[in-house]
Amino acid sequence: MDIALNLLKAPHFGVREFKEKISSLLNKRETLVLTDHGEPTGVLVPYADMLELLDILDEIDDPKTRSLIDSGRKSIKQGAKGIPIFSHK
Repeated sequence: MDIALNLLKAPHFGVREFKEKISSLLNKRETLVLTDHGEPTGVLVPYADMLELLDILDEIDDPKTRSLIDSGRKSIKQGAKGIPIFSHK
C-alpha cells in the first residue's frame, strides 16, 4: 500500500459536495482531499492507512532507525548511489 501515491491520486471534494456525499464517500474507504474554494484544507485517510502511517512514524522515531536514515542520507550526499525517499532540512 503506497499511502503517498494514494494521496497524490486522491479525488478532491469541496466541503459542500463532501457534506452531500459523506456517507457514500466514507463507504469507499479511500483517501480524499477536502478543499475550500479549490484549496486543499484537509485529508480523509482510511483507518488502515492511518495505522500504517503511525507505525512508520514510530519506526522512524526509533533511535537505531533514525541513525540508519541519517547515515544513508550522508552517504548519498557524499556521492553514494541511492534514492532519497523524502527531503530533510
